[in-house]
Amino acid sequence: MLRRMAFLALAVTFVLALAGAPTAAQEGDATTNYTLNMRNGPGGTYEVLATLPGGTPLLLEARNADASWVLGRTLDGAQRGWLASLYLAFSPGVSAIRLPPSEEILPAPAAPPAPAPAPAESAPEAPATGGAAASTRYQMNVRSGPGTSHSTLTTLPGGTSLVLEARNGDASWVLGHTPDGRVRGWLASQYLVFSEGSAAGLPVSAEIVAAGAPAAAPAVEYAGERIIELRPFNAANVTGINLAAYPVVGRATGRARQIFLAGRALGNNPHVVAKVGDCSSEHWYFLKPFAWGDYNLGGYANLQPVVDHFGESLAYDGEATHNGFNANAVLMSMWANPAVCQKGESPLECEFRLHRPSVAIIMFGTSDLLVMSPAQFNTFMRQIVDDSIEAGVIPILSTFPGNLGFWKETILYNQIVVRIALDYDIPLINLWLALESLPNHGLEPDGFHLGEPPYGTSCVLTEPYLATGYTTRNLVTMQTLDAVWRGAMQ
Repeated sequence: MLRRMAFLALAVTFVLALAGAPTAAQEGDATTNYTLNMRNGPGGTYEVLATLPGGTPLLLEARNADASWVLGRTLDGAQRGWLASLYLAFSPGVSAIRLPPSEEILPAPAAPPAPAPAPAESAPEAPATGGAAASTRYQMNVRSGPGTSHSTLTTLPGGTSLVLEARNGDASWVLGHTPDGRVRGWLASQYLVFSEGSAAGLPVSAEIVAAGAPAAAPAVEYAGERIIELRPFNAANVTGINLAAYPVVGRATGRARQIFLAGRALGNNPHVVAKVGDCSSEHWYFLKPFAWGDYNLGGYANLQPVVDHFGESLAYDGEATHNGFNANAVLMSMWANPAVCQKGESPLECEFRLHRPSVAIIMFGTSDLLVMSPAQFNTFMRQIVDDSIEAGVIPILSTFPGNLGFWKETILYNQIVVRIALDYDIPLINLWLALESLPNHGLEPDGFHLGEPPYGTSCVLTEPYLATGYTTRNLVTMQTLDAVWRGAMQ
């Protein structure tokens, strides 16, 4: 999952301690998942104080109002500032939302060095010491300035070598030229493969390159992102929901029928189901053995027609489920697979275009509650539902298994899921309730991941396998698909 959890058994912790391993406090409260800017305030418009490499451990002090940003420092105290919580991996027992709120603005960084002088109109010379070399990962636009609002000068194919000269303030764009000097301009640094140096090591420049003719062919570019405005959220509308009052198996609603008919007109395939979620939805334990013929329906032989109906689509991983995804990532084009997804497509949009499903099983929350506020989770989940309906895909929401380390948050975020299903009149799988009576709430000993049955038995719908989380999820998912297929798709 995007927010990886490392729950260690007490015995292991004890052994490591005896061996002189660092304690959790020494390891930090969180680590950076990727190269990440540390800013002087809680937001992307604040100035960059430092750029931390992926895997940097941090001690956390505070958060902003919605916990989307946290204030922290490196273990040695050399760097201190604000970081986007979405791109941090929190240690066990630590969550952004539990930190004390703060509005502290740190001093701005010192003024950057003077811009490098513009090169002569002839072919650029090799960069001075401290420059960098890279190649394009994909087909890319070369622009006159550092941003997508600047004009396109030309388009370079993937694998084009570049000599880099300078960067913008946060190193998100770099100024460079091809070795022959024929092409020069700005490129988005995240889509470059560096063979020498780094973007952060380049001098800062604000140079605007003279605009040329537009590229002859359209470019593939993934630098832009969709703006999703935070939707109104009133906790009073969800906290009164009794999770135990809603059935485990979802039903075919009138709205589901309408969505299906709209999707059929769009050319959606009634035999295809999509999965939208994180590692628990991508795992081969989830639904796939039904498509492989490796299952035993036991006392649920009535499910055979729906297994046959959805067939091989039950084994699709698709583009909208992936280890590390959360309700925000699945909506962002930066997380889409560039090998198969089009410019600007989110993983969700890409999946719907490629496979044309008629129904989608949607489950997020286990990791989301660690990195986003209830208002953010509500916003992103509603956007997923809106995008599904627009594509003519019936969204089947699922409550998520309990996170035993954050039980209060588990209840609240599941209440949000139920509220959304009620507001949109769409099917709901109450997986949380289905797992409540199982040992350890249907979870692994870490209290986080779904319980795994013995190898090859996740779709064996008999005891003792139904006492595990994945097998129970497979049963209630197929029962809900059966209800929706019979009640809304025929």
